[in-house]
Amino acid sequence: MPAIGGRHQFAHFLPVVFELQRRGTFEVSVFVPQADEADEIEHLASSLGFPPPRIVSMDLPAPFGWRVPQSMDKITRLLIWANRIRAGDAILCAERTSTLLKRLPGRCPSIIHIPHGAGDRAVGFEKRFRYFDRVLVAGEKDRERLLAEGLVRPDNCDAVGPIKVSASLQMQARRSRLFHDDRPVVLYNPHFNTRLSSAGDFVHRLVEAILRDDRYNLVVAPHVRLAAHWDETRRKHWEALAEPGRVIVDLGSRQSIDMTYTLGADLYLGDVSSQVYEFLVQPRPCLFVNAHDVAWQGSADFAMWQFGEVVAPECDIPGAIARAFRDHARFKAAQMKRAQATLEGLAWDERGRPSLSSVDPIVRAADIIEQSVQSDRAPRAADGAAIQLQNGDLSFR
Repeated sequence: MPAIGGRHQFAHFLPVVFELQRRGTFEVSVFVPQADEADEIEHLASSLGFPPPRIVSMDLPAPFGWRVPQSMDKITRLLIWANRIRAGDAILCAERTSTLLKRLPGRCPSIIHIPHGAGDRAVGFEKRFRYFDRVLVAGEKDRERLLAEGLVRPDNCDAVGPIKVSASLQMQARRSRLFHDDRPVVLYNPHFNTRLSSAGDFVHRLVEAILRDDRYNLVVAPHVRLAAHWDETRRKHWEALAEPGRVIVDLGSRQSIDMTYTLGADLYLGDVSSQVYEFLVQPRPCLFVNAHDVAWQGSADFAMWQFGEVVAPECDIPGAIARAFRDHARFKAAQMKRAQATLEGLAWDERGRPSLSSVDPIVRAADIIEQSVQSDRAPRAADGAAIQLQNGDLSFR
């Protein structure tokens, strides 16, 4: 598995990798383009009680390393390592550019896809799904849309439940409070897509409003890709908005991707990120910023905007936040219904605490992969199958 997609994708599928390795059915290899990503994989495995898998660095040959432009680095590594990756009995990936391996000349094993996230935007339902031999989605919402658009078949797409949510709930008991006082916590989670994101001037107005109003604490934790290629000056400009004890600014730490904030906040403020569904594991108030005057009503790509009020970036921010808390009952039923359709097996006890069905999504996904690969490669299974697992984000979106 070339883990090229970035750390934010790891928890969506690596727990399944760890489970497959634990069973001993496959020889598992995880390929990474950067050495520091190996540390993240090992940390995630340890946090879930698994030994780390075998990790291989996707080094570039010396003549290529210093000449490849950043925009082509991941593609280049994938092409150079293609034969090694395709030598296994199956490829598991969390993104869709790795379908390139299916289109190269020569043998390619089955490619199995666990999408990284379960959002509503059209980019999550694009034509490259047709290249996968099997797709394992988080819930019926995504399965039904993929089927309706002719991207998968009923017999090669399964709703297994949310892998990342399962892993995060297992680790939740070890999380500490975000702040030391009892102010409600607002999570601001803008997306990286500049055509839809509310990031920009709004973040400054938001921080100023929170500090001036004094009723709330704030976590500014954008999608990690927003700041991934910022220079130091721009990063410091955002980080300077932090205020000890009142405002956290996190541009890509481990806590920004492991559901620390989506499980720990009291209100979600954002635009189009699929992380809203991670937040709705526990239904709570939501508020959405329509920063580009999108005509969103009736669009499946903006279904999440039915979970709370949609405001303009010039709105009265404290007033909008107060309304979101006050009027949450209006949206709670829609949140719960959509969350359960998105995250297979999600339920709540009488105190509103979330749980998943008795069959852990991690185990369920591993069962399907194990059965699928053994069926495809039965003659080789007796000799010890090999599975190459891939998390490459090689797309240009």
